[in-house]
Amino acid sequence: MAWIFGLNAECGGRETHARDLARHFDGWPARVFENEGAWWCGVAPEGLSRTGVNSAEEAAAMTAAGRRLYWLLRIAPPVYRYAIAGIETDLFRSHDELLAEKDLTTFPGLVVSEDIWAATGRRAEFSDFAPGYRWLPYHGETRR
Repeated sequence: MAWIFGLNAECGGRETHARDLARHFDGWPARVFENEGAWWCGVAPEGLSRTGVNSAEEAAAMTAAGRRLYWLLRIAPPVYRYAIAGIETDLFRSHDELLAEKDLTTFPGLVVSEDIWAATGRRAEFSDFAPGYRWLPYHGETRR
C-alpha cells in the first residue's frame, strides 16, 4: 500500500472551485476528484517516499514540500473550505465529519475557513492563515 504525501483541500459542491485551486498549483501534480458530493483538489509532490517517513532525510523532504504547499495555499484563491497536508490526507474528513469532530486541535496543519472555525468553537489554538482562514500551524513530518 502506498503512503502518499500531499496537500488536500475540500472545495464544497463546486467542481469549478477545485479546478481553480488545482490551476493555482501550476507546476505541481494536482488532481481534482469528487467524493460524497464534495469536490477536492489534491496536490502530491513527486520524488517523495511512497512508503511513509522512514528516515530523517525523508521527513525533511516532506516537511520542505509541506511548507511550500502551505505557502502556495496561503496565496491561493479562497475557493476551499478546509485543507491539510500530510501522509494520506485525501478524503481527510467530510464536511459533516469535520464539523462533528470534538477537538480539531489534534490535526496540526489544518486550515479551515472562518465559518468552520466559528462553527467548531473558535479555538484559540488556531491562528490567522490568510484572509478568511485560520490554521493550526504545520510542524512538519517526523519519522514514525
